[in-house]
Amino acid sequence: MLNQIIKPITKELKVFDLKYKDSLSSDVKLLILISDYILKNPGKKIRPILLLLVSKMIGDINNKTYSSCILIELLHTATLIHDDVVDDAHFRRGKFSVSSLWKNKIAVLVGDYLLSKGLSLGLKDNDINILKYTSKAVENISEGEIYQMQKSRDLDLNEDEYFEIIKRKTGSLFGCCFQLAAVSNDLTEKNELQKLYQIGEKIGIIFQIKDDILDYKKSNLTGKLMGNDLKESKINLPLLHTLKKASIFENQQILKILNKKKILDNEILFICKLVYKNNGIEFSKNKIDILVNEVINDLQIFSDSKYKRSLIDLINYIKIRTK
Repeated sequence: MLNQIIKPITKELKVFDLKYKDSLSSDVKLLILISDYILKNPGKKIRPILLLLVSKMIGDINNKTYSSCILIELLHTATLIHDDVVDDAHFRRGKFSVSSLWKNKIAVLVGDYLLSKGLSLGLKDNDINILKYTSKAVENISEGEIYQMQKSRDLDLNEDEYFEIIKRKTGSLFGCCFQLAAVSNDLTEKNELQKLYQIGEKIGIIFQIKDDILDYKKSNLTGKLMGNDLKESKINLPLLHTLKKASIFENQQILKILNKKKILDNEILFICKLVYKNNGIEFSKNKIDILVNEVINDLQIFSDSKYKRSLIDLINYIKIRTK
């Protein structure tokens, strides 16, 4: 499905791939080795695809657009590497994480290196707005992650707080994609930029809720339930709904498990069964459906084009993806 979505920007995506590879060049042998490893496991490139489609929908693609795409992807990759260190994650996209192969100290430094590479790229274009919006996204992501850690320790998250967290940690980078697409097309009107940011932010929220749902699926790698959030005592949307609907006794059992330092596989399975029993997955899917309809309605301000249609297809792809 993704191959069909990117058809209108196939040529531009190839240009991005070449420029992205070039951006990772270094004369330090270890960095070359790790960069090659990162390039061999690129992920789906959802954010650069989004940025390119939005740029085409509202104008065109130029050098500033490509720089923005690279900056976003470098920033995203840096946050993933840092996340794997914080979460002590051994795998990323079915492959060994950078931290599991080269240890935490090197992984943190590589993440910092990618972030600085991206910011240097923003400076080359001599556009303060590119750095302004990406710096704000980094700030939001960091605040969101720390806020989530705080709430994980307290185990007292409510729905408003949950959405505030995912707006920051996931929605902000998607919103930034829309802002940078606008900036690369010389759109600077404040209200327009805010409207575009909010559309991107909603897409990021859809992406994160889908991630929450996938946390209750089995891993292709191990055959076990993913349960990544549960292992870190993070309360995601399906579990949040479950805590509202389950019995007092079941709630006590869930919170007792989440308070443990190490959560066992059978305990993850127990929570998962309660999530399904209390329609936590269905509730989350319904939230996604509402947001997808809102985004499609928001996009009506743009003229019909193959790029807009592909953008809507991308949103639906995010909604139904299986990993």
